[in-house]
Amino acid sequence: MKVRIIVSGVFLFYLVSLPVFPQTSLFDRQMQVGFEEKQGQYADLDVKLVNENGDTVLLRDVIDKPTILNLAYFQCPGTCSPLMWGISKFIDKVDLELGNDYKVITVSFDPRESFILGREKKASYLSAMTRKEEAAKNWSFFVSDSADIARLTSSVGFHFEPFNNQFIHPTGLIALAADGKIIRYLQGIEFLPFDIKITLVEAADGKIGPSINRLLAVCYSYDSKGNQFVFNITRVSAILITFFAILFFLFLTFRRIRLKSQGNK
Repeated sequence: MKVRIIVSGVFLFYLVSLPVFPQTSLFDRQMQVGFEEKQGQYADLDVKLVNENGDTVLLRDVIDKPTILNLAYFQCPGTCSPLMWGISKFIDKVDLELGNDYKVITVSFDPRESFILGREKKASYLSAMTRKEEAAKNWSFFVSDSADIARLTSSVGFHFEPFNNQFIHPTGLIALAADGKIIRYLQGIEFLPFDIKITLVEAADGKIGPSINRLLAVCYSYDSKGNQFVFNITRVSAILITFFAILFFLFLTFRRIRLKSQGNK
């Protein structure tokens, strides 16, 4: 009996003294990824990127107009490829001119990937597009090193985690103004051309397209849960009420002036 007690005590002491190794589950890692929305803040424009020709450039030299930023990695087995197909679709369909009205840039957040792989990936998307020439010049693919990737992703609130030689990451696009200001996050893999247009109008501060686009930007607001623009009945109602109130006030004012002038006669 005493022997059993001694053996049990030694075994318990052994279990307690074992080092505790932290176990990070896939779920725990998933909880650490996502978009930290930073509207009104600025992307780090001093990060260095390597373009499809192997040239090193600064992000500030790439962004000179409203820009859709796509953070992905080229060998992603999950959502990155469908997301880039979604980009190719809205480029073909949106009634804005890529290159004149806006730009699209795709940056790999995997420092192991080469610019050659990026160039090959881009070619596969261009092959199925109708606006090939526009996209070839103004949808740019980049790679970078781990330090610059960390600076860029941190500045725009894109949080990802390595896992089993791949990455757990959010899926979506980030709209930037010409000065790098973060305007909007569009989450998902496919986007209505209308949503992209409204976002770019907002990014350009109403300078893109005819005046009707500015009205659309006023009448529609972004639903972050549904990841799309919805008709803002409250905003439109307030505008209409204010408009008719001003008209009614002007009507009463001019009517009073007219009645007074008739009474003086």
